[in-house]
Amino acid sequence: MKHSKGEVVFGHKTISYSIIRTSRRKKTITLTIEPEGKIIVRVPVRTTDSKLAHIVKSKAEWVVKKLRSLNNISLTATKEFVSGESFSYLGRHLRLKILRDTDKEKPVVKLHGSRLQVAFYRANRNGKYSKEIRDAITEWYKKLAAKRITERVTIYTRKMGLSRPGVIIRNQQKRWGSCNKNGELRFNWRIIMAPMSLVDYVVVHELCHIKYKNHSKLFWKYLGMIMPDYEKRKERIRLDG
Repeated sequence: MKHSKGEVVFGHKTISYSIIRTSRRKKTITLTIEPEGKIIVRVPVRTTDSKLAHIVKSKAEWVVKKLRSLNNISLTATKEFVSGESFSYLGRHLRLKILRDTDKEKPVVKLHGSRLQVAFYRANRNGKYSKEIRDAITEWYKKLAAKRITERVTIYTRKMGLSRPGVIIRNQQKRWGSCNKNGELRFNWRIIMAPMSLVDYVVVHELCHIKYKNHSKLFWKYLGMIMPDYEKRKERIRLDG
């Protein structure tokens, strides 16, 4: 495989992407956006740069919308972690409020109505201590993800008649969830930013893999029995990130 980079201009925005040229047997071009916002285009080895750029540009509007959506359900490098920034929790939009509190040597994160509140004795307006605040918010998300996802796994294992599997919350870059050969479930903590209906879809999807390891017709039939509207949820999570 050969790796390279490319970019196209859409309006006032430049879209940069990574190119992976695969074996001659591949005949299709696929464009994927990973949870952290990285754009990857996989193409047959002989695809010309001009053809590739044309295809990416034809999908530019969709790419921009998805990147905008991903920015709402991820902690990206573009965030400065200062008061007024927008974050999400279970589909709710929250405004970050940094409060100076001389009693808090480390940032303390709390949900207060529609505000994500961080109290910290070093709090200031210039974002000088944004790394400490970012790390604290990340840990807050991870703890809530562990609590909420474990609750949903428990609910659905009972409904599906399964033994409760092990649950691990990770910083996965390419997947919202996965199920290993031993039936252990792993989830990307960022999914807790999405609405509960999408969290449930990811949970049930991975639970179905305990019984069916691949995406066979039997897998999708089983998923449909547990979650009749899974196709709508699947499409939304595809569009939203």
